[in-house]
Amino acid sequence: MINIFSYVKYSEASFQMSSQYSALLIITILIWILLWIGYRNNKINDENIKRERDQKLLKKNEQRKKLESLYPKDK
Repeated sequence: MINIFSYVKYSEASFQMSSQYSALLIITILIWILLWIGYRNNKINDENIKRERDQKLLKKNEQRKKLESLYPKDK
């Protein structure tokens, strides 16, 4: 009976968290946080650029309509 369960002794996994692994974990977490912040800032910047572009297009269309109303086309 002892030979049947002898593998249990070797199957116990233990992971010693050394200072090097801790530093690697912290660096990895910081990189992911910085990537997330960059992604968020880029998304906000893209939304601002799109809003400004849409406002410019609306302004141009309004100006074009005003000019067309001043100079109507002859039909």
